[in-house]
Amino acid sequence: MLELQNIRKVFNKGTPDENVLFDGFNFSVAEGEFVSIVGSNGSGKTTLLNLISGTMRPDEGKVLLRGQDITAQKEFVRARRIGRVFQDPAGGMANSMTIAENMAIAENKGRAYGLSAALGKKRVEAYREMLHPLGLGLEMRMNVPVGSLSGGQRQLLTLLVATMTPIDILLLDEHTAALDPKTAEQTMELTDRIVREKKITTLMVTHNLRFAERYGTRLCMFDKGHIVLDAAGEAKAAQKVDDLLALFNSISIECGN
Repeated sequence: MLELQNIRKVFNKGTPDENVLFDGFNFSVAEGEFVSIVGSNGSGKTTLLNLISGTMRPDEGKVLLRGQDITAQKEFVRARRIGRVFQDPAGGMANSMTIAENMAIAENKGRAYGLSAALGKKRVEAYREMLHPLGLGLEMRMNVPVGSLSGGQRQLLTLLVATMTPIDILLLDEHTAALDPKTAEQTMELTDRIVREKKITTLMVTHNLRFAERYGTRLCMFDKGHIVLDAAGEAKAAQKVDDLLALFNSISIECGN
């Protein structure tokens, strides 16, 4: 479904700070997998998501989605097929626009449309029905600017909006890191429900080992551009937070951290 083939990515090339992060890196994700990705800062987690989304291009190698080579495809083109939620709740929405307007933009991405027509009575009512299960009362605040919402409300809304239309893959980049513990739990529960119900192939980068253990069908740990743990099925179910922490700490010690 998703393949990264023989990827090479170098940062600060030709300088004393040159860093070869990926070199001959291969990674594949099957249809419907929910992959949790953990690792220290600089291990390649977010770079992986950037290569998939088109924010960044590899120096060598290919990125394939459903068999199509998208390596040279621009980010805005890929965005029609790839949803992404970032760590910063303010980063995924048009904060000066209303909840209804943001939902209309998301629903019509990749198509020519008029915003007033997209906000007809039937569509707004449909948006209300989508928001109601969140339990936040946002369905009663459709004309409120998104920027006036709390960080947790915005992140839950961003997750919902990112998956409103059919997508091939969902990228979650530390999407609970900036939230308080209660809202982070709520966000993960919604994430799991959406991924299961819509059967969305998902990659979730997280520093929360408990979330990595509990959620998803596959668990990968990255270290300096390499995968040091790749567990799925029963092997994934057998992973415990203490085991993950022990492996994480052993890697950090080897790196001198």
